[in-house]
Amino acid sequence: MTLAALPNALTALRFVLVIPTLWCIADDRTLVALVLFVVAGLTDALDGTLARRLNARTALGATLDPVADKALLSGVYIMLALVQVLPAWLALLVVARDFAILLGAGVIRLCGGAYVPVPSRLSRFNTVAQVTLGAGVLATEALAPDMTRQLAAVLVPVVAVTTVTSGLAYAWAAARGPLRRRRADGGRS
Repeated sequence: MTLAALPNALTALRFVLVIPTLWCIADDRTLVALVLFVVAGLTDALDGTLARRLNARTALGATLDPVADKALLSGVYIMLALVQVLPAWLALLVVARDFAILLGAGVIRLCGGAYVPVPSRLSRFNTVAQVTLGAGVLATEALAPDMTRQLAAVLVPVVAVTTVTSGLAYAWAAARGPLRRRRADGGRS
């Protein structure tokens, strides 16, 4: 394997870590799930850094990286809801937002548009909040289960609000593209 292939290999590793992470949550091995989740997070940070430094950015990597992130994070939220550690409505909200973004971008592309979702500061804050809640819940479940409810009470509303607002921001950005084109064409459709 060449150094240029390393970023995509790390993304592939993140995909591979999804199933064992979810299995560990389901099997009440939250400490192992936390370690796998952290390792997956490190591969995410490392693959982007290496892709930039090695000038090894690829279309495949640009496509697979966010999909791997969503598979891991959405999977963790779904599993934490199934084991009744997080509310099911929150897992549904997180998954629905990501699905809506992917579906919207796909529909725009099918209709001849060129919308590529670009993460905003709000979106990045949402990701940080979601990762913090996921990792925090895994950590408290593994090390101090009595604290899980307190942590969730603080972070669940933050994740809910940032998930909804960042989803709306993506929808607004997607809708603005065609509006700008119509104005540039003098209002002709």
